[in-house]
Amino acid sequence: MLRTSRGLQLLSIVSSLLAMIVFSGSVAAGEKFHWETDEKAGTSELRWGDQPVVRYMFKYDPSTPETLHDTYKVYHHVFGPGTQQIITKGPGGLYTHHRGMFVAWNKTGYEGKSSDFWHCTQGAHQKHAKFVSQSGDEHQGEMTAEIHWNDAAGKPVIIETRTLRATPIEGGGWQFDWSTSLASQRGEITLDGDRQHSGFQYRADQPVAVSNGARYVRPDSFPQQPGAFEVDDKKDPEGHINLGWLAMTYEIDGKRYSVQYCEDPSLPKPSRYSERPYGRFGAFFKTTLAADKPLRMRYRVLVTPSEPATRTVLQQRFATFTKELAEKP
Repeated sequence: MLRTSRGLQLLSIVSSLLAMIVFSGSVAAGEKFHWETDEKAGTSELRWGDQPVVRYMFKYDPSTPETLHDTYKVYHHVFGPGTQQIITKGPGGLYTHHRGMFVAWNKTGYEGKSSDFWHCTQGAHQKHAKFVSQSGDEHQGEMTAEIHWNDAAGKPVIIETRTLRATPIEGGGWQFDWSTSLASQRGEITLDGDRQHSGFQYRADQPVAVSNGARYVRPDSFPQQPGAFEVDDKKDPEGHINLGWLAMTYEIDGKRYSVQYCEDPSLPKPSRYSERPYGRFGAFFKTTLAADKPLRMRYRVLVTPSEPATRTVLQQRFATFTKELAEKP
């Protein structure tokens, strides 16, 4: 057993070194981040040389119930580092309303009404309005888009300005820095809901739902079971809150991926965390969106083609993130 354990550790070290060489070699060879946009398909894909990194899904087609279902929200797909494979979920399958990396609230209250921008029912939908900017170089790729959270009449309730910046992680993988600004178009707005259907979250692809194979790593003061810690909102609404970071690992087609979710500590509290065995995790909070003051939400998502890092390393990554936020408020 000892030899086997040491052998696995050595294999892990070698794999990390090889991944580091691959990524470092690409930089040395002059690879650059660049965006490839297909307006007809409603996609904009960030590539690092010939390797896909993330795909922004912005098509909106209400011509039939089927096409509306497939395009009623805006989200980002993630590719497995070092692969051509999407490892996040799109429409269809189990819980079709969970897609890629995305943000919404299922109880958005305004003018005596409420809209569900999570399930996008009764005509509520998210619609890409325009690209504000897109850029890329040998170090990072970045995009900013304006997204309208519209009512059934097609008029914006909230205008979201979303920025995503991608950089390579030493040793292999991607770091995504996500910044969303929500600006009210209808006076004071309440953002409410539940931890399963609100906030900023990440959804692994459908095979993880078939296997229920998602496993989790949490900060020291929280439950350490590998299986999902599922909280009953009715019995324990204040349970599993304010973690700061949370990590999930899952397997697709024989490849292992790990995802760490880091949240800006300055966001409203309590921040209610959710994790599910089918591979959807994240956090949400309740707040009031003022008529004249946008809400800024910042997160960091780190995706690696490996088993999760140690809890110590995950905590260090979170500390680095919060330090950077403090230096650049």
